[in-house]
Amino acid sequence: MDRIYVALDVETTGLDPANDEIIEVAAVKFNGDEVLETYQQLVKPHHSLPLKITRLTGISDADLEDAPRFAQIGPDLVRFLKSYPIVGHSIGFDIRMLQAHGMRLPQTSYDTFDLATLLMPHAPAYRLSALSAALGITHEDAHRALSDSDATRQVFLHMLRRINALSLDELTQITQLTAKIQWPLRDLFEEAQREKAKRFLLEEGASAKPGDDPKPAKEPVPLKPTGNEEPLDLDRVRRFFAPDGPMGRAFAGYEQRAPQVHMAEAVGNAFNTSIPLMVEAGTGTGKSMAYLVPSVMWAAQRGERVVVSTNTINLQDQLFFKDIPDLQRIMAEDDEVQVPFKAALLKGRSNYLCLKRYHDLRRDARATEDDIKALLKVQLWIPTTTSGDKAEILLTERESGAWSKINTTPETCVGPSCAFFRECFFFKARREAEAAHVVVANHALMLADLATEANVLPPYDHLVIDEAHNLEDVATDQLGFAVDQSGLLDFLDSLFAEGGAAISSGLFAELPSRLREGATTQGDMDTASEIARTLGPTVTKARASVYDCFNRLSIFMNEEAESTSYDPRLRLTPKERQHPAWAEIEMAWGNLSLQLQEISNALGKLEALVGNLKDAGIPDYETLALRVQSLRRYVTDVRVNVGAIIVGGEEKLVTWLTYDRMRDTLELRAAPLSVAELLQANLFALKATSVLASATMSVDGQFDFIRDRLGVEEPDALQLESPFDYTKQALVYLPNDMPEPNHPGYQRALEQAIVSICTASNGRALVLFTASSALKQTYRAIQEPLEERGITVLGQGIDGSRRSLIHRFKEFPQSVLLGTTSFWEGVDVVGDALSVLLIAKLPFPVPNDPIFAARSELYTDSFNELSVPMAILRFKQGFGRLIRSKDDRGIVAVLDKRLLSKRYGQLFLDSLPEALVRSGPAAQLPALAARFLNRS
Repeated sequence: MDRIYVALDVETTGLDPANDEIIEVAAVKFNGDEVLETYQQLVKPHHSLPLKITRLTGISDADLEDAPRFAQIGPDLVRFLKSYPIVGHSIGFDIRMLQAHGMRLPQTSYDTFDLATLLMPHAPAYRLSALSAALGITHEDAHRALSDSDATRQVFLHMLRRINALSLDELTQITQLTAKIQWPLRDLFEEAQREKAKRFLLEEGASAKPGDDPKPAKEPVPLKPTGNEEPLDLDRVRRFFAPDGPMGRAFAGYEQRAPQVHMAEAVGNAFNTSIPLMVEAGTGTGKSMAYLVPSVMWAAQRGERVVVSTNTINLQDQLFFKDIPDLQRIMAEDDEVQVPFKAALLKGRSNYLCLKRYHDLRRDARATEDDIKALLKVQLWIPTTTSGDKAEILLTERESGAWSKINTTPETCVGPSCAFFRECFFFKARREAEAAHVVVANHALMLADLATEANVLPPYDHLVIDEAHNLEDVATDQLGFAVDQSGLLDFLDSLFAEGGAAISSGLFAELPSRLREGATTQGDMDTASEIARTLGPTVTKARASVYDCFNRLSIFMNEEAESTSYDPRLRLTPKERQHPAWAEIEMAWGNLSLQLQEISNALGKLEALVGNLKDAGIPDYETLALRVQSLRRYVTDVRVNVGAIIVGGEEKLVTWLTYDRMRDTLELRAAPLSVAELLQANLFALKATSVLASATMSVDGQFDFIRDRLGVEEPDALQLESPFDYTKQALVYLPNDMPEPNHPGYQRALEQAIVSICTASNGRALVLFTASSALKQTYRAIQEPLEERGITVLGQGIDGSRRSLIHRFKEFPQSVLLGTTSFWEGVDVVGDALSVLLIAKLPFPVPNDPIFAARSELYTDSFNELSVPMAILRFKQGFGRLIRSKDDRGIVAVLDKRLLSKRYGQLFLDSLPEALVRSGPAAQLPALAARFLNRS
């Protein structure tokens, strides 16, 4: 392409075009690989630079002292850019900043971020530095405008080469798909299409024909029992971890860990005896291999499947993409073992692309602009994916809405009857799971499968649950129910379009044409028409009833919020239902419930009619039948569950209202009061082997609390200490002069303590909070004093996503990271980057949380029997963020005096590994921290 472009980048004081300023601008003019001209200019802002910007860019206030204002350099920049197309990485931000400074840029712009998400769907990250590294581009001076501009230029050229490598058929599909929308990148694909079409004609179609089918992959063979019923040889399990055993031979410098061997032996015994096992394995134990080795040995010996369930994607990926491949290599290659085995990764249906729905949406004239952009990404991703897993592609928040139109769902999946069944990603994953000895799943899938009997997981008798401390919360969520106004209206719209009589869309709008395409009788057509005629007015009334019901609920919740401290959740108790306004809500629900019953009856009649037309040759009959069944099942679930929420009387349910600020919607919610009986009856009692593992399961050395919460009957329990030497590696400090959290002076004392210790440690600190409001208040107070000392403050919900914050924290250790709920676990920062852990408050559950409040009522002494154990488990998770390797050293300071002033404080301390514990004035902490951290 013989065309001149300009790669552009600006560096700024922040991310808000309305309030932040440009401090550097650079551009690179180029034609192909030839750089024609460059432009670079520092710009003096009206305010001093935030420290995090100086740290990120390397630009200081001194560097900008003699720089011109933007108004002085603007004309030169305009003359440089002229009308050439602009290229930039997330170029929309750069253009908005320039526009805020008075520049008009009417020319076309091309975003390399958008191009990369299209053309590199498997890239691990889409930051400019990450893309540069993936493409082999030298980018030594990241976050400086000229370096970023030149890296962008090179990324853009790589993207052009990828566009040119697409087939003529692919390019044609792209240009046709995007013809209806305003999409700047379309020019690039159109130009490539024209060039390729010319070459194709000149070469008389010599290139490979599009659409050639690859050779079909070999079908997995379902796992079959071997007939070997011998117990697992525990000596063989122990031998596997010996220094001169398979593990020792596989890894240079391997050191045997006694707790890991002990755990592996206990897991093997659980397989042999069918006695449930609960095991707490401290950080560094190597628990993944400790349960994988006996699981694999058992599965291979018996030909029986083992499901390993995790809570987080990080652990799921670590198991499937790192630990299991390592184990497969060892067990296949080591002469002593010789146990080849198969593993599979399985997720819920909604994670997989449905090829039929994808092609249907491509043909749908109602596809929105966001739908089309998502379809475009999917089109370029399909040839590269073997899994069809949504996690492999990056969809924007708006594009993600399209995924629900093209993913696999039980309501639309017709299985073997589908024309795309052979290529179906979900069934491919399911077949691989059926052939696997070990299936890696997650808690949500395992429990959803349990609740809906969807049979996504193949049959299994052996279960290992890692991160088991999360199981109760996930079970509560998966076994619960939620509905909002938009969900109900969408359901009604799926039957009839707004207006009832003037049907334009929905099931009953499509029904006549669908039936006419088959060999249906006039009687069948008349029956369908009569159902539609009688149902139309009912749907219209139901729509009005939905609005009436939810309006009354919103008014009720707002009135309750005014009379109490505002909370987005309101638990529905007998007291709430005795309120005079609640009687009106019950009447509104009564009307809606009757209308939903009429709808259910009509769908029942339609289901019977469609069932009788199975052999009538109706196109896509199975999809139609599934759709009717799904709609009837939905309306039944809504009537039962909303009835329980509005009317009450279900003692085993917790019911509440939630106001979602992000979506400005009110939800009706219900959850089981206890999941213990459900899990025991429907999960643990049905499994021959149940192993539950976590780094945090015991309270005061006992497993009783979590055992009772999860319903595990008569398990063996094993508590293993971490192999790390906490007495040398960690210091726990308890300031004895801090006010208690409910004291007026606490917040100021907290801020002073954080500033003092983080100054002494030069950052390298993680501060854990229990509420985002406290985090934001502290952030505002400590930012300036710490930045004056050269220490950057990063806040969750303020400075970026969780992933980006952790990345920046590792990249710039002279930082303090403030986090709430999600930072108490799953943060893994090895080395000096994290040397100080500050816990602002003990993590007691929120008293007015509806589920917690309801469960508290089951206890005589709910504080000591429920609140304290829950807080201890959370506290242990937070403590575990500090020491992540045998070489780590660090300090944990608990800035909550209740550890010293309350009787339960000792229980928290007793739950920790044996570390050095000191107490004294907060003022002594900085000097103590400096001495401890500097000690070799």
